[in-house]
Amino acid sequence: MAAPTAPRPAVTDEAHAEQHAGFVRYGLFERVLHWFVALNFIYLLLSGFALAYPRMAWLYPLLGGGQTARVAHPIVGVVLTVGVLVMLVLWMGQSTFSRRDVEWAKKLPTYAKTGHTDLDTGKYNAGQKGYFWAMILLTVGLLVTGIPLWFPDLLDSSGVLRAMRLVHHVLFLAFLAAFIIHVYLSSVAFPGTMSAMTTGRVSRAWAARHHPRWFREREAAQRAAGEPIATPDGEDVGRRSDDSR
Repeated sequence: MAAPTAPRPAVTDEAHAEQHAGFVRYGLFERVLHWFVALNFIYLLLSGFALAYPRMAWLYPLLGGGQTARVAHPIVGVVLTVGVLVMLVLWMGQSTFSRRDVEWAKKLPTYAKTGHTDLDTGKYNAGQKGYFWAMILLTVGLLVTGIPLWFPDLLDSSGVLRAMRLVHHVLFLAFLAAFIIHVYLSSVAFPGTMSAMTTGRVSRAWAARHHPRWFREREAAQRAAGEPIATPDGEDVGRRSDDSR
């Protein structure tokens, strides 16, 4: 008579999703916050172009009219800043730099050519961390230089006001360049990345290639919880020893 087998641990809905649809990378709140900030930035981008370049005045009807855009632009800027500060609270701990990031930075030319560094990268690589902190600094810089433009009577010197306008414009162009690079990398350069901010999940193959240390951490968490691990061919297996990795 065959010995009874131990029952397999119950698999939660989230665990089942991770087995068959990849790993959960971002929760619902994080994704809503990301798109909230992105939409606010797009409005600021379009209204900023319309306000700064007379030839872009054709954008005003898309923004609710010229007067509406002038009034809304600084208000939306404050809303964007609040959203970015919430991002800071959420992701600051995961975006601190370490010695591993120095090695990644040294391989930046290789990453630019191949999209891969062969380093044991965690949830975020040095480039993603750098983008995160650049967005924080640029947002704060735009707010600081934008307030005098919003309330010009605060400054008695017209020279300082012109300087604020120039710096604000330069920071805006830097933000735009970083935004374009961000969209390109997440949509065209690295297929499978965009799903992290749409469905919240990434494939296991994507995680293993781009963030191998994070991939192992997620598998270890599943293993510690007694949840089945999905093999590359789709077969679910139970607990595996560290030697099998």
